[in-house]
Amino acid sequence: MVAAVFFCGACLAQTVSIVNSGSTNTAGFRIVVEKSGDAEYTAQPRRFPIGRSESPRTIRKALPKTLAGRLYSDVKAAQPLSALPERHCVKSVSFGTRLTIETEGDVSPDLSCGDGGNEKLKALIRDADEIVKVFQDAR
Repeated sequence: MVAAVFFCGACLAQTVSIVNSGSTNTAGFRIVVEKSGDAEYTAQPRRFPIGRSESPRTIRKALPKTLAGRLYSDVKAAQPLSALPERHCVKSVSFGTRLTIETEGDVSPDLSCGDGGNEKLKALIRDADEIVKVFQDAR
């Protein structure tokens, strides 16, 4: 008897991450969102911690399914994320952070620099802001 094994890479649970890079003086974070709406926020220490070591803190929440679904739909519509128009903005060396969306190695431009009139960026910024707010309210 011959057994066949089929592998479907697209069938694996993929995730979308919202990443704040942090800075010298500001802690960053990563929010991993599953299609189901389950999400995990992990605080990242500052780039150059002062004093005792900061350990990452994790918070888990269930996002509204409509919000998670919209995020996945907007990410799919905007792919490849790396091809979206790069916006540039002036940032402080000590306090400047980057906010990006990542999935399967594809990374968006810095969303904190605005959408520049691009509807796909506008949708991603809206989604990221709403999801970040869910976790800011929980901290």
